[in-house]
Amino acid sequence: MAITAPIAGAYTGTYNSVAINYTRSGYNINFMLRAERVDETDIYGNSLIDLIYRGAQLTIDTIAKVYAAGSTGPLAAWASSFNGQVYAAAKPIAQLASTAAAALVLTAVANTPAASSPATFTATKSIISPDNNFSLIFNSQLREVPLRWDVLTTDSAGTGSMFALT
Repeated sequence: MAITAPIAGAYTGTYNSVAINYTRSGYNINFMLRAERVDETDIYGNSLIDLIYRGAQLTIDTIAKVYAAGSTGPLAAWASSFNGQVYAAAKPIAQLASTAAAALVLTAVANTPAASSPATFTATKSIISPDNNFSLIFNSQLREVPLRWDVLTTDSAGTGSMFALT
């Protein structure tokens, strides 16, 4: 019997149903709770006396090792394709991210400890982050594509969600 049951295992990813292929070191899921601090008061000085919950933010980072449609497609979320366009008639300036966003789905590789912990991670409203200042190198070295998605909150019957696990 094992002392513990550590979880490890790679995940494959798709964005808008297109395979991202393999990555440098997987997908980093950054979940940040947000709250307003109740501090700086006349009686308690700069002491933190409470917090007011204000929601959460989620970003997902990876570095794609394959320069192809799966890794460059997310970069074109605001335009028609990744070919220098910054807008198009169908995707104009001032569009909402919620209409341009697509699903990012991560699926655990079978027969690894991660195969069911979770089996899938689905962020249905993901879009390349405006903080994704990427740099592509065009030379004889491997062309890696850094990607950062912002995940939007969706609401279903009064419950806000950013992702689902199976």
